Amino acid sequence: MTPRQAMTNTAAVLLVIGVAWLLLQIREILIILILAVTFAATIAPIITWLRSRGLSQGQAIIAIYASVLLVIGGLGYLIIPPLASQGATFLDDIPEILQNLEDQARQSDSRFLRTSGARAIDQVGRRYDELRADPSPVGETAIQYVDTVASLIFGVFTVFIVTYYWTTQRALVKRLSLGLVPLPRRERAFRIWDEIEERLGGWARGQLVLSGVIGGVSTAGYWLLGLDFWLTLGIIAGITEVIPFIGPIIGGGLAVIVALTDSPEKALLTLAFVIVLQQLEGAVLVPRVMRNAVGLNPLSVILAVLVGGTVLGPLGAVIAIPLAAALQVLVANLWEERDDRPDVEFDGSRPAEEDTQPPRQSVEASEDATEGQEDHAAHVRTL
Repeated sequence: MTPRQAMTNTAAVLLVIGVAWLLLQIREILIILILAVTFAATIAPIITWLRSRGLSQGQAIIAIYASVLLVIGGLGYLIIPPLASQGATFLDDIPEILQNLEDQARQSDSRFLRTSGARAIDQVGRRYDELRADPSPVGETAIQYVDTVASLIFGVFTVFIVTYYWTTQRALVKRLSLGLVPLPRRERAFRIWDEIEERLGGWARGQLVLSGVIGGVSTAGYWLLGLDFWLTLGIIAGITEVIPFIGPIIGGGLAVIVALTDSPEKALLTLAFVIVLQQLEGAVLVPRVMRNAVGLNPLSVILAVLVGGTVLGPLGAVIAIPLAAALQVLVANLWEERDDRPDVEFDGSRPAEEDTQPPRQSVEASEDATEGQEDHAAHVRTL
């Protein structure tokens, strides 16, 4: 390696490290931007429908915002009071639930449950008692709650504002961004951009429908089964549905644990209900609701959730999925472009042709082909 190559490689490594450091410093801004772009892709068909009814783009966006806030406010008015009551009771009953599970484990016929299982539950209970025994001062806790609520409200309205300007200025941003792409690849870049937005919108809309259906059905089922904290468990099931493959296990497993504190029979009924619900979701709901969404394989989802959760916490685990979906679309298009290239032999030479002599063409056909190529080049330059 020459000194110049060593300097170039070192500069490239330093550049990558600098970009990674910058992205970590502005991660909050990136999260808001990702959420705004995903939200804009989600409401794009609704905006198109409202504009066909005579509304301007700005009026359509404002109407959607008003509807979203109205729905959130109505659900909050109906759900938050009983949810807060059940949530507070659930937190207070956690020691009793853990103690009940530990007693059942110690009385089990399985040696593993009597030893390792009971020991693990006891450690969880001790850790929970330690957290509750050293709470923050009342004033500090109140300030933290106010700060969290204020940050959440500020973040929501920031996402709304960024979504508004992204939607209204999308064509300009798209043209300026893809203008940096070389002309021969620009048309393909436009198609990739549109496909990513379409798939992200389909994924977000599908997840909203799935979360609503699973949350509603789970709440009704837990209520019919007589589970304690049925509303809390149903909402948790709907929220965790956002994380494919992993979320349903978390939501359903928590319900089974709560049912187990009542009786093993109720735990088995709850487990059967969760399994049947997930089977119906996979066989009926997902093929219809997620028809236009990006399908990620389980390994991609698990890796994306782990990386996003490690870097950005719970919110990072959620936004990692649409990022992985966008990356999958990009990689698929790049792979397709690679497959579209003409095959070459292993030595790098051009493939042998059956006829080494070029076919004879008339002068008129050659002139027509040349004119067609010039017209196509002029059309591409116009784009």
